[in-house]
Amino acid sequence: MAAPIRNITIVGGGTSGWISATYLAVLFQQKIRAGEMSITVIESPNIGIIGVGESTARPMADLLRIIGIKESTFIKRCNATFKLSGLFANWDVDENGKSVSWVNPFFSQDELHGVNPGYLFSQYSMHPGGGPIGDSYTEAISVCPAIIRAHKGPRPLNARDYQSEIPYSYHMDAIELAKMLMERGKELGVKQILDNVDEVKLDERGFVTELALKEHGAYPIEFIIDATGFAGVIIGKAMGEPFESYEKYLLNDRAVVAQLPHDDPTQIEPTSRATGMNAGWCFRVPLFNRVGSGYVYSSKFISDDEAVDEFKKYVGPAANDIEPRIIRMRIGKVRHSWKNNCLAIGLSSGFVEPLEATAIYSVQVALQWLYTYFPDSDFNPAVRRRYNTLIDGLYAEIVDFISLLFCTSNREDTPYWRAVRHDMDIPPRLKENLEIWRHTMPDNLDMPTRTFFTPTSYRAALMGKRFYKGRDYMQTTPIPEAGWRKYVEMRRQRTQKFLNVLPDHYLLLKQIRSDADGGEKFSINRNILTGGGL
Repeated sequence: MAAPIRNITIVGGGTSGWISATYLAVLFQQKIRAGEMSITVIESPNIGIIGVGESTARPMADLLRIIGIKESTFIKRCNATFKLSGLFANWDVDENGKSVSWVNPFFSQDELHGVNPGYLFSQYSMHPGGGPIGDSYTEAISVCPAIIRAHKGPRPLNARDYQSEIPYSYHMDAIELAKMLMERGKELGVKQILDNVDEVKLDERGFVTELALKEHGAYPIEFIIDATGFAGVIIGKAMGEPFESYEKYLLNDRAVVAQLPHDDPTQIEPTSRATGMNAGWCFRVPLFNRVGSGYVYSSKFISDDEAVDEFKKYVGPAANDIEPRIIRMRIGKVRHSWKNNCLAIGLSSGFVEPLEATAIYSVQVALQWLYTYFPDSDFNPAVRRRYNTLIDGLYAEIVDFISLLFCTSNREDTPYWRAVRHDMDIPPRLKENLEIWRHTMPDNLDMPTRTFFTPTSYRAALMGKRFYKGRDYMQTTPIPEAGWRKYVEMRRQRTQKFLNVLPDHYLLLKQIRSDADGGEKFSINRNILTGGGL
């Protein structure tokens, strides 16, 4: 039997590096305390944190609980707000050419007596042209759109940390989160070295054996995690693992980003917004103290200067005193995220444009799978292959859903949107599913993996984008129209009950922030460390 791994080295700090360090420190806490394992983060004192990725996916609350961070402390420290959905505007138009918007909610009613509500909505609540008769599809199945419009928070005042009937995630300051994770990691026994890596030394097998650090000299390596971002210092530059671009599926490769003041700081939407622009889309992520905003675009269709001008025009007077910065995005992934004794995580592993807040979530999932397939000193190739297969499936799942949002757009008003609709390749699995979904609606049977996106997500997108036109389906249900109307009315009543008891989002945040330094200490629930919570 091979010896166990005793030393984990993480190169690169930031969000990905410190999430990795704290998560693994929790899982291996007994070994760290017993002196049987050490976890060290080596990060450059000269390289700052990108500071994007401020909109998170639903499992973020699980991650914070696993690491042992009080929610109230996180909300105050990171100026966090609650997020109940993603809201899409100006990606599609109705039959009259008017822009439409739709919500991808975190919380919805999926079935009615075992029947997909999409069929019922199509049969009883949709015009032949695809528009809704009355409430939209997401209004019919979810409380989230009404809560968002009312600027409500997802839980009552004075509720305990992480306690809510409505699933949620957060908008937060990514730089402050990285600092908070670093502090928590050190509490758990993680060591930190501030230094630059001058050289990565490999043995004859291609394994990393040593780092040459500028100030600390030779540093031996047993198992290394590359969290160096787009640079991919270890996995790419030193080990030569090829990078596989997604450019044939996704056009966008740049982002103009800026921090903006609130128009009204008391009116904070509990949702992220993605608004279609001339050559991409603009995001709006409301934090407590400011708004994170930016324009994600394709450099093939607009220059950086033109993108900045369009972004400023879209933002309006709030852009007068800002100097946006340009981020070049590397869209794709390395062929193998785990090679020999090096595992790439976060941006070093891969990145799909930030349309569904998958960046931090992909780190969470990667760490969960790493723990499941944690190696010994032999680094069995079969273990790496299984891990890499899972990571390949995760990225394929993300690319499929993001590609769907673009390729099903019906905008034709700019060269970019015409290219998105007509010229881009469609991932093979998505292409096959779209053919199937012209005759039926997304089902679990269509999803080989559902790590992040479920048929519910696909149905919300396709219904919101008016992919369906009120067709007659073979799957037309035996439930009469009266049954559907009763279902919709019950949903409305439930929504109204939530609206009656849920507080204003801003007031809820104020109350949580005022209580951040008091209250009960949160204890780690080890039952969710490696289970389905992520």
